[in-house]
Amino acid sequence: MSLKEKLLSTYIAFEDHLEDDSPIHDLRNEAIKIFEDQGFPTKKEEEWKYTSLKSILKEDYNLFPKREGVVEFKDVKKYFLHDVDTYKVVFVDGKYSSFLSETTHDQLDVCTMSSALSKAKYKPVIEAYFNKAANRESITSLNTAFATEGAYIHIPKNKEVEKPIEIINFATGNESAMLLQPRNLIVVGENAHVQIIERHQSLSTNAVFSNSVTEIFAEKRAYVDYYKIQN
Repeated sequence: MSLKEKLLSTYIAFEDHLEDDSPIHDLRNEAIKIFEDQGFPTKKEEEWKYTSLKSILKEDYNLFPKREGVVEFKDVKKYFLHDVDTYKVVFVDGKYSSFLSETTHDQLDVCTMSSALSKAKYKPVIEAYFNKAANRESITSLNTAFATEGAYIHIPKNKEVEKPIEIINFATGNESAMLLQPRNLIVVGENAHVQIIERHQSLSTNAVFSNSVTEIFAEKRAYVDYYKIQN
């Protein structure tokens, strides 16, 4: 079974646990149809003509790691920013790590995408912004279809966030090859200012396919300093 076939068959079971008759559910169904029609990009496409995915797609990926890998702070502290205090939203093998995260804050919303997608208080922002900036390419659509976890950050207008926010995704490789699909949504209100550092870090030599999507919306006179580090 090819990776595409595996993903399409997995979505059938995945859909049983989704939101019932919601706009987000409709977006997911539309997205998986785009992926089904387009498949993975090839070198025949202009934006991919210098990049081949053949070796990547040969791996037998674990689509949903069964458990969060065990990660001690001492083993990963070198990947956090030093000499500066930050908010931290940390995921290990696609699952939120409360042990490694530090998200105590005032007057801003920082939570997981799983919470934002499931709780009524976040519904207005989710329906107004989720998947509005993402393109309709096949790999992006694949992420939209399976999006369950990542960082949700909403900065109210006129708010200057005093500390940078780190979004860190660790892949332990404990379950051999794995496919991770983080989805981040960042909405910054008028006249607000925030610094965000997103990092993807593999902790082993096992194959990790990280298909991440981050949508950022900055309203009038908002400032967003955004950095992304991948290894």
